[in-house]
Amino acid sequence: MIITFATQKGGTGKTTLAITFANYISTISKRKINVFDFDYQKSFYQKWKEDELLDLPKLYDVEIIGDEVEQPFSDYETILDLKDNDDINLFDLAGTLDAKYSDLLIYSDFIIIPFEYSDVSAKSTLVFVNFLGMLESQAERVFIRSKYDKGYKYLNQEGMDAEIQKYGTLLKSPVFKRNCLQTINTRQLNYEQKYAVRNSFNEIITCINETLDTNI
Repeated sequence: MIITFATQKGGTGKTTLAITFANYISTISKRKINVFDFDYQKSFYQKWKEDELLDLPKLYDVEIIGDEVEQPFSDYETILDLKDNDDINLFDLAGTLDAKYSDLLIYSDFIIIPFEYSDVSAKSTLVFVNFLGMLESQAERVFIRSKYDKGYKYLNQEGMDAEIQKYGTLLKSPVFKRNCLQTINTRQLNYEQKYAVRNSFNEIITCINETLDTNI
């Protein structure tokens, strides 16, 4: 299966969520996890390389695709094999629209879309959703509220939630703004970090299991 973390705006915590999800799912699934970092900054991959210095076992491998590759999935058999095999293939895309990854967005089983309740994030999220529509992507879209401050009243939350739910599944549980998520690594999640993401990630896992009629 292919699970892609993607958005049209940087700074929403996309890579942090991708790392924590890869770590979290590795603790509950016996499936092999393969991570592909397609973000221009290569933050996931760089963090994974840094963590080789830690005295902790590796949970998964991370691959990168060079920026010089114009069409990473020109060979459709490659992407279809990733989609059809039993591994969990997780992609971290750049926080910007890029047609070179259009095939991945079309053939992903799930696209996880982090967003915030700022005007800029709201607009860019809807731009990204429209882009997926133009691609005729059949991927299930899962929206996750990131860096959510439960002590703050977001004036546009009700309207944005209603709009977003027209295009996919809006998780009931947000990922709250927590300091512990600023110090993650690619080898483990501590108790506090697991607690911060478990409700949101369990919703995603339930959605995957029910949609694909599987058990990851």
